Amino acid sequence: MAIPSIITVHEPVDNHDFLERCCKLPPLFTCTIASTETALIPGVSAAGASPELIPYTAAADVEAIIYGQALCLGKIPENPVGPPSPVIITMAALKELNAPFFVVDAGNAITPKVPMFTAGREPGLSLTAPEAVAKVEELFLQGVIIGQQLATNKHTLILGESVPGGTTTAMAVMEALGISALGKISGSMPGNNQNLKQELVCRAMREKNLGRGTLLSDPLTAVRLLGDPMQAVQAGIAMSASQKIPVLLAGGTQMIAVAALIGALLNHPTALTSMTLPGSQGLINSALKAQTKNIAIATTAWVSEDKSADLRSLMEQLPQALPLYAAGLDFSSSRHKNLQLYEEGYVKEGVGAGALALSAMLYHNLENREFLPMIEKVYEDIYLC
Repeated sequence: MAIPSIITVHEPVDNHDFLERCCKLPPLFTCTIASTETALIPGVSAAGASPELIPYTAAADVEAIIYGQALCLGKIPENPVGPPSPVIITMAALKELNAPFFVVDAGNAITPKVPMFTAGREPGLSLTAPEAVAKVEELFLQGVIIGQQLATNKHTLILGESVPGGTTTAMAVMEALGISALGKISGSMPGNNQNLKQELVCRAMREKNLGRGTLLSDPLTAVRLLGDPMQAVQAGIAMSASQKIPVLLAGGTQMIAVAALIGALLNHPTALTSMTLPGSQGLINSALKAQTKNIAIATTAWVSEDKSADLRSLMEQLPQALPLYAAGLDFSSSRHKNLQLYEEGYVKEGVGAGALALSAMLYHNLENREFLPMIEKVYEDIYLC
């Protein structure tokens, strides 16, 4: 039986019309990039053909979208086993949608040769370091400013990311915010390497005297101690932009962590109002006017239906209920073996692939059998030429 083009994974009863409202505005895609030393821990990330290439992944992804090739690397990243970066899905969807595209640098080790909003310049350290993310309040406020600007375009804002190792930092932040996330995250490899990631998260939390929910009332500290730079920036963008336009958080596990951060900040506003940074109060007031009815999450069916994860449980635990949708992509009939490997649990998501695929299907009434040849064409142009 064919998988539906759009899957409603989780939908609060008071927000059943989110996708309908999205279609009233044209899509605009923004990809936030960052890197961390967490991704360099062996076994954490498969976002690159070798560990040495992982720091180049995010820069290469966004360069590929603009130039059709990765200028910093010479080739677009691929999993060590062979499946290509999900950026090929992103590129096919952007071409079909004819959507504008922006990059936000939250702190990437390699600077891509593209125009960018710069929210931060410092890559994250490891979640086992004393502090994983520097200047987390500044990152959040920069995100608020960027969100205000993007909202003036009157588009549906699709917020993607490229952060290798980001599902591990997502697990850690969710645990600190009171969400039972151990063993429930998805990732870029079959089985998601749950045991290693759990060990890292539990060790980091133990060494920092943290337990599940310890930082629920101090959410940005959860990012500072355990997270990655993208999380703070993305939360700021989404919160400020949602006052005026629909915001689709483009990803699976990592965007559920961003949603958890947003919900915790709204439920505990003193975590923001107590900031003393110059010029921060107006931006904080703007962020706290976030409209959660204008925020949802979208990913791929490879993530939402991942038997080694449990995204439905994560969604049910969010501090503020949001919808989760999935694009029903299926590469089993692809003429390329490396694309068929997606069906075996490799890659699954990234660079906004799920939300953009869903948008292409939604806006242009496409089914997987119509969209797959577009993705194959991008793959052939990049990898087989």
